[in-house]
Amino acid sequence: MLRSRGAARVLLVVILFAASLSVPRTAAQQAQEKPPFDDRSWALFQRIMGMVLRDYVEPKSPQDVIVGALKGAASSAGPECAYVPPDQVAAYQAAKANPVGLPLFVTKETDFARLIAAYPGTDAAVKAGDALRFLGDRSTYDLSYPQVLAAIRGKAGEKVRCIFIKPDTWQSYTVTLDRAAPREPRWIHPVAGGGVLALPCLDSPFQASLAKSMMASKGTILVDLRGCADDDARLAFRWAGDLLGKIESPARKGPKGVVREPLSGQGVLAGRTLRVLVDGTTGRAGEVLAVALANAGATLVGAPTFGFAGYFRDFPLENGGLLRLNTAYFLAPDGEALKGHSIAPAISLTLPESGKPEEVYASALKAPLPKAENGKAAPKEAPKGKSDGPSKPGSGDAR
Repeated sequence: MLRSRGAARVLLVVILFAASLSVPRTAAQQAQEKPPFDDRSWALFQRIMGMVLRDYVEPKSPQDVIVGALKGAASSAGPECAYVPPDQVAAYQAAKANPVGLPLFVTKETDFARLIAAYPGTDAAVKAGDALRFLGDRSTYDLSYPQVLAAIRGKAGEKVRCIFIKPDTWQSYTVTLDRAAPREPRWIHPVAGGGVLALPCLDSPFQASLAKSMMASKGTILVDLRGCADDDARLAFRWAGDLLGKIESPARKGPKGVVREPLSGQGVLAGRTLRVLVDGTTGRAGEVLAVALANAGATLVGAPTFGFAGYFRDFPLENGGLLRLNTAYFLAPDGEALKGHSIAPAISLTLPESGKPEEVYASALKAPLPKAENGKAAPKEAPKGKSDGPSKPGSGDAR
């Protein structure tokens, strides 16, 4: 209990470490900055640490207490934030670099990991919102997000016994899942006079053959982002550049204000009329890409999104560990931060779970635009700005 209380109170210490490592500051700037908390807070931390070292039933070293405080402080910063000890950094970095893993997108806050989405074709019992209780013999309750990620990733073909919990009934069920590469994007054409780009994962590369097929198509294009919930927003930046060309990234808001970045890429869909299919399994980087497409004039169709899209950074620490910290939240098209705030599509559409993909896509492409408040028909869909047409596949440099 004492360790938990101490951890919560030293959160600002950890954030100060991260800030000091991220941006070089002059001596004058450092002198002007106010300390993160006052002498009274420092005294409280020292008192608690002293009590743990002196009065706890089992001996504890100062280093043990500090590491425990760092872990608790980082996790209390918000979902998916964590302190990674030095002996776990290599496993975490290897997991980030390895796209092969269980066919799941999960998030982690204070208790069990929770499922955002499962890859297409995964066991039908596995549903978004279910809690992931065990990965093999490891309880996710006791793991940080980096540890969950490391447990999910591995070699293709490996089987992992997973135990899930239904949130409404608290009934558990067991499913054995195979580790596999991310699902490849699919191009489906023709559909309702147009075509469909299904993007269940953003980790996959943008193939030249895919670009060629899209550029040769006519009519409205639907981008299906259901189930797309990669945890790295930079993947959304890459796809946004490849699809839209030279644009600004979706805005993200942090402690220093709103930030946008210039993006570039092939722009194979620049100037095209677009629709984007989303629902509650569209999260994180999937939501960032949905915002980028909406900013370019695409019409969102379907159901509200997951509602969480942060910009995470890893800060190296002096002891060899890392701090994974959310430094900003992306903004939805309505200007609100994607922090417990879903993106509401312009066209609300309930799609049957058992419907054939082509029928689902045709419904999304044919759904009428909502009428304006005065009862008149809404303006026709059109991409923002003008375009001289997309460049040839392979041109440009995707970030």
